[in-house]
Amino acid sequence: MPTSISKLSDLLSEKIRDTNQVIEENLNSKETPIIGDIASHLINSGGKRIRPLLTLTVSKLFDYNGNKDTFLAAAIEYIHSATLLHDDVIDRSEKRRGLKTANIIWTNKHSVLVGDFLFSRAFQLMVRTQSLKIMKTLSDASAIISQGEILQVGIEKKLDASKEDYLKVIKGKTSALFSAACQAGAEITEARKYHIDALREYGDCIGTSFQLIDDLLDYSGNENKMGKNKGNDFFEKKITLPVIHAYEKSSESEKKFIKKIFQKPTPNHSDLSYFLEILEKRKSLFFTKNQASIWTERSVTALQIIENSEIKALMIGLAEEILDRAS
Repeated sequence: MPTSISKLSDLLSEKIRDTNQVIEENLNSKETPIIGDIASHLINSGGKRIRPLLTLTVSKLFDYNGNKDTFLAAAIEYIHSATLLHDDVIDRSEKRRGLKTANIIWTNKHSVLVGDFLFSRAFQLMVRTQSLKIMKTLSDASAIISQGEILQVGIEKKLDASKEDYLKVIKGKTSALFSAACQAGAEITEARKYHIDALREYGDCIGTSFQLIDDLLDYSGNENKMGKNKGNDFFEKKITLPVIHAYEKSSESEKKFIKKIFQKPTPNHSDLSYFLEILEKRKSLFFTKNQASIWTERSVTALQIIENSEIKALMIGLAEEILDRAS
């Protein structure tokens, strides 16, 4: 049965084709061909491209007929890819979407610099929209993403971090770009302010749900579907919502164990197995899924102000698919 995402992809096939063409045309640098090699390795590695799809979807929602939405969607994908390159260096990741990360194939220096290049290309594409409003939206989002990454560093190994602390992290590092993708997609159509506000809220909420499901899948997902190893966050000792909840609800002996493994240089698979038992016992994965569902409901509520249409129905379906995804 076709999903909302696949239906949107079919409906927007020409716009997606044009966006992909813009993405490909701006990847290469004549002076430094390695930029194209590294950027293409990540961008063409099978990502869902949900963020640019959201931009094109929202533009379609308000019957936009120009081509500036494709520049905008490509800029969104470049910003996202730049953050992934930087993240993999910071997290020392070795695998993404089932492939070796760029920092492993090339070097950390190359990954960081190509990430910077993609940010620069994104801003060049923003200029082509000829909209200061959109440039402000995306530049603000880029600053918020950086702040979110810094906030995440601030809670490293902080097992007693609160749910509110972690929400601030994901509101920055993940939700901000989802929100900006939707907001800018509306702004390019000269939609009314209350519609733009609604779309910004929708993006923020599905972005939050998306990250919470990512946190959940790291401990419960299928490795083949995810394209990364189960427990990747655990071995990188990332403080995510399942960890925060489990630690908060654990007994003193369990807290002692959790502290011990998160202080280890390299936790092992036996540590992961026991930690999974704690997550199950304390219903931490159930709690995380429940939190994600709350944000999904909020995203649907945000769309109530939008007139009913096929696109709106598919956007609601997309939000629900993000909640129920397996990868």
